[in-house]
Amino acid sequence: HAAGVEDAASLIEREAGNFLPPAYPGLIIKDSYWRWSARNLAGNAIDFHVQVLGLAFHDAMREITGT
Repeated sequence: HAAGVEDAASLIEREAGNFLPPAYPGLIIKDSYWRWSARNLAGNAIDFHVQVLGLAFHDAMREITGT
């Protein structure tokens, strides 16, 4: 697994169905989307792996699908 993926999996549940990953202060996850206002980033699972974890698209897809 890529560095940081395990850290992102540890979530704190908050109000209104929001989740916070402690490893990424300020990042909020809700349903299948996330937003990191302080860095002006947002998106879906693929975007998280590419924009936050720094993986190439193909590596992000492998990480998400477990292949």
